[in-house]
Amino acid sequence: MAVVTQHKIPKWKIEEVEELTQKLKEYPTIVIANIEGFPADKLHDIRKKLRGKAEIKVTKNSLFELALKKAGLDESKFKPYLTGSNAYIFTNMNPFELHLFLAKFKLKRYAMPGDKADEEVVIPAGDTGMPAGPILSTFGKLKVKTKVQDGKVYVLQDTVIAKPGDPIPPEAAPILQKLGIMPVYIKLSIKVAYEGGVIIPGEQLEINLDEYKDEVMKAHFNAFSLAVEIAYPEPEVLKVTAQKAARNAISLAAEIAYITPETVQAVISKAMTKAYALAGAISGKVDLGIQVPQQAPAQAAQPAEKKEEKKEEEEKKGPSEEEIGGGLSSLFG
Repeated sequence: MAVVTQHKIPKWKIEEVEELTQKLKEYPTIVIANIEGFPADKLHDIRKKLRGKAEIKVTKNSLFELALKKAGLDESKFKPYLTGSNAYIFTNMNPFELHLFLAKFKLKRYAMPGDKADEEVVIPAGDTGMPAGPILSTFGKLKVKTKVQDGKVYVLQDTVIAKPGDPIPPEAAPILQKLGIMPVYIKLSIKVAYEGGVIIPGEQLEINLDEYKDEVMKAHFNAFSLAVEIAYPEPEVLKVTAQKAARNAISLAAEIAYITPETVQAVISKAMTKAYALAGAISGKVDLGIQVPQQAPAQAAQPAEKKEEKKEEEEKKGPSEEEIGGGLSSLFG
């Protein structure tokens, strides 16, 4: 007869799964972050920064998977990310908002062999507090000028040993650590976020705010231009539309010599321009009985041409930046 051995599940595991299940039901956004090699003290710093905004749990992947099943979520969506060491973040924040929030904080750590500098690495002038000895040769390799005073190593002047992007000399690591200099930035690497049944890979959470702003402004500009073109019935849009219609009406009136108190100046100016141009063209061939200044036709025609070109450009461009600036906010509330 076969003997069935039953293993008692530790109480802490049962409680852990229950707690995770509760959080999965309570929070709409779940984020899985890779903490492989991530300093424990820096994770603690992130916990403090997120206090009141999110909760972080470091637990076994297998327990999290059990909690997913108990919470009624599809664990297969998470399965590819349940490898290595992970931290699980539970929050009411939008995952993009959480990513931006974390990106604001520059956490630093001490340099390790193979690291590159994220900022200029400077060994400052002054007392290092290090006893003179073999360390002097290390300072020499780094081309840091020193002197020995009272048995201690003094640095004579601020010395840059690495610029942003440069490899940090491996021999500098212990010196930097003793001086409390942390030249390497670290951030929590998000593997995936889950919100409203949608899985969002970590790399898709990266947003270039400047580019995004430019795209929104461009869309805003195009929307306002279209609204002006179709005379969309919105007060701020109609102001610009009316101005454009008035300009076009005066231009048309000048072209067909339609005279009203508002158009008479444009009609006369247009007629004078054409008259001078014609007089200049035939003055050498026909005796007009008047003296036409040699430069008059060119001077009269040139502004007219420029005005025509300008009007055409304005019609192609649509409303000006000033006009759009006036109506931009009101169009979209």
